[in-house]
Amino acid sequence: MGRRRSRRRRPRKSKIRQGGNDGGDARCPPHPGFVRGLCLRCGAKEEDAAQGGTPRVGGVFFLDGVKDGDAEGGAVGTIQVGPAAVPASLAAAATSIPRASDLESLLRVRKLTLILDLDHTLLNSTGLDDFSPMEACNGFTPSTRDDPRMGLFRLEHYATKLRPFARGFLEQASAMFEMYVYTLGGQGYARGAVKLLDPDDIYFGGGARVVSSEESTRPDRKSLDVIPGAEAAAVVILDDSDYVWPEHRENLIRVDRYIYFASSCRQFDYYGVSSLAERGRDEREHDGALAVMLGVLKRVHQGFFDDAVLGGHCSDVREVIAAARREVLRGCTVAFSRVIPLEGVAGDHPMWKLAEQLGAVCVANADNTVTHVVALDPGTEKARWARENHKFLVNPKWIRTASFRWCRPNEQDFPVIRGR
Repeated sequence: MGRRRSRRRRPRKSKIRQGGNDGGDARCPPHPGFVRGLCLRCGAKEEDAAQGGTPRVGGVFFLDGVKDGDAEGGAVGTIQVGPAAVPASLAAAATSIPRASDLESLLRVRKLTLILDLDHTLLNSTGLDDFSPMEACNGFTPSTRDDPRMGLFRLEHYATKLRPFARGFLEQASAMFEMYVYTLGGQGYARGAVKLLDPDDIYFGGGARVVSSEESTRPDRKSLDVIPGAEAAAVVILDDSDYVWPEHRENLIRVDRYIYFASSCRQFDYYGVSSLAERGRDEREHDGALAVMLGVLKRVHQGFFDDAVLGGHCSDVREVIAAARREVLRGCTVAFSRVIPLEGVAGDHPMWKLAEQLGAVCVANADNTVTHVVALDPGTEKARWARENHKFLVNPKWIRTASFRWCRPNEQDFPVIRGR
């Protein structure tokens, strides 16, 4: 595993890149500008970066609190005093989101940074007038009131359901991480939802470490650049979507999506799938998705610090996540049957890539090395071969479940059924 030196006291520079952007054009210096004494991108102090005189970078001077555009309407304005300009959302992020704690300070107390998605990760919300007929039959109506015992609350015009074990998860994760919430929802909703999760303002800096669409630098994507000073080598991200993190997927641990209300089934085109509220069910606390994720976070945290801070070096959390993921299906050799189109390149198929990320070996043909045949139809040649040679025959959900549960699922729970 590659190692990099941890940040030391100035004037020696840390070998871990500042900022959260892996792109070469996003490295500092040069610094794009400063707000309230901090670099917009990497969080470096202005006084340390300046060469004397009034700080000026790229012909731009930055003024606190000057913003064009209507934040409520999502308009993107600019701050402009000179020939160049930056999006107002970038400046807003720097002025409203506190700088991440210095990496050296975090390592001293054996903590990393954890960025948590909100909707479908920690909770699920729906409009009070958007319940399905089946949910209405189960007692969900526009007059539905708070039910703290089941984690159900009214929030503005929404019914919000906390994911089981959400508060216990935050309590235990806070011992290992400095935590942020990052959602593309509005600021008012985000802060209200976080207050439900953290009523005593313990885990997110009294609400200061909450990033909403108003602070995000892009309307439909998330990036570490919104948190000045965040070190990508020491950041873990927990989100139900990898699509919104195009630059930081190596930091991402994807959580199984929490779909409590039917409106979310419609949102994600889950046709023919009933919501948990429609079924009168919920995840279990002790082995639900957040309990699983807490165990994964403990493994990543332990892996980082067991291999970190040794001889003045520290590891990269992205390498730790990848190594832990490769243990999930290590020892399995997988052949696919009618899962990957014949005209496609097998190695480029998402299911093939996912199996390899989980540590499995993927092969094109069934032979004695194969342990699992992943199939859609029990009548294919490979499926028959698997049964005749006492190999595991499973449907593709076996691999997807392994990726969310971070363990090898029981093969008997994933039979291949004709017409699936």
